[in-house]
Amino acid sequence: MVDKRLLDREKKPDADIISALIGREVLPVWVDVHAYLETQFPQYAAELFFYNPQYGWGIRYRKESKQLCALFPERGRFTAMIMLNPEEETLALEKINYFNARLRELLNSPSTLPQGRMMWMRLEDHTDFVGFKLLMEIKQI
Repeated sequence: MVDKRLLDREKKPDADIISALIGREVLPVWVDVHAYLETQFPQYAAELFFYNPQYGWGIRYRKESKQLCALFPERGRFTAMIMLNPEEETLALEKINYFNARLRELLNSPSTLPQGRMMWMRLEDHTDFVGFKLLMEIKQI
């Protein structure tokens, strides 16, 4: 299945379009992620933005120039982009056994960045959400 994303810069999506793309099965995870971020990180504002032609429209959480994470809706799932600095990456690796197999594989793969790691993680169910929350807790330390 080819991933379908919101790639048209000229068509700013609304909540209904995003919900329909993500689909009924994964939408509860999407809603829970946003509720978690708004509750645990109230200082970070959610904003819709166009990232690039590959990932298209997403929602990022940021405070001034500091970005916490970005979420990119896709057909039947969504992707979270999380930047880990070297200290956060070390903490995540220390807790690697708490992550599911897909996140362990991401954390064990070599980083292409000299200063930390850019994590692109797909969220398809609440198991992925547990790993996402753990990474957000690490970022908050």
